[in-house]
Amino acid sequence: MSKKNSVLSRLMPTPQSEPEAQQLPSQFPNLVVEDRQEGGKPMVRIAESSQEAAEQLAGSVASLAASLSRDHQADNQPANSKRKEWGINRAGGSALGKLSEALAVENELKAVKDQMENGQTIIELDPQVLDGSFIQDRMESSDKAIAELAEQIKAKGQLVPILVRPHPNVPDRYQIAYGHRRVKAAERLGIKVRATVRKMSDEELIIAQGQENNARLDLTFIEKARFVVALENRGFKRKVIREALSVNEGDLSSLIAVGSRIPIDVIDAIGPAPGIGRPRWRTLMDLFQDPTCIKRGRQILAENEVQALNSDTRFRTLVDRLQKKERPKVQFWEDPHRRRLINIVASETKCTLQIDQRPEPEFANFLISKLTEIYREFEAQKNN
Repeated sequence: MSKKNSVLSRLMPTPQSEPEAQQLPSQFPNLVVEDRQEGGKPMVRIAESSQEAAEQLAGSVASLAASLSRDHQADNQPANSKRKEWGINRAGGSALGKLSEALAVENELKAVKDQMENGQTIIELDPQVLDGSFIQDRMESSDKAIAELAEQIKAKGQLVPILVRPHPNVPDRYQIAYGHRRVKAAERLGIKVRATVRKMSDEELIIAQGQENNARLDLTFIEKARFVVALENRGFKRKVIREALSVNEGDLSSLIAVGSRIPIDVIDAIGPAPGIGRPRWRTLMDLFQDPTCIKRGRQILAENEVQALNSDTRFRTLVDRLQKKERPKVQFWEDPHRRRLINIVASETKCTLQIDQRPEPEFANFLISKLTEIYREFEAQKNN
């Protein structure tokens, strides 16, 4: 079908100049016909970045078609059969002809809507209408990495569309399956992001999300472990998780073991550690079988000097210090007469008081008699 004879072109005024795309009349405000054809039919796209917009357009055309049909029935009560035949044959100008055109437009709109839902159409979306996946896979994206990606998009355009689905709970919004960094880069540039919209269940979304990152080797070992544990905690079956990450049962078990036995706050404090593989993470997992190591690990990671290190170095520093036995800290207490009466030796699990009885032989017994009173005072203060 040529552009001149297509249903959409017959409903549109032909401008003097040939713009890149044309907008339909007011009853189809969201439908744009481009000045190119495919398979003999005009290319149609939805101007508004919304699946609901396509549904509204289809509903509007259906209403228009029904209205035209009623008008045709009311206005065409012919006096004789010849008058009826003449009205039918003049389809281009009669109400029946307009009905046929409206139904054809409805079919074309339905085809566009089906293409969008099946992921066959790429549209542009405002980053402000996009929400992240319900499960985070990547642990961090530095401002530097986003800035570099933004410069690439600015120079060459966004070559690979992101994948989204209509948000299952919020109208007129979309949920990202993959492409979170591209969205941040587009937002930084103040431009729309090219996206493929596809209806997906939760399982289909996480499979697409996992396989995309796995194919690009984007996720580190600990990011995969963290992702797997989050999926299992949400009740996804292991078969689905294996499919999402393209791993076998043995590798999946290893990811779950590491991701569940190392506290999540420790993992987040270390970061993605791209240079650290499974064997080193299992070493840390084994160290954390001792609860005192978990406490020490959190203290080490809280140090400003350790936080300033990159992720790989933070990991190595933590493991090296946990593997070394910390020397007990030795302190002392002096009385008001500046006599050193008590030596204090403290480690992660013990605190020893050594009382020198030579200057004050009765002090040790006095202190022991006060222990119950001191402890009650401690409990009262702790409870307050």
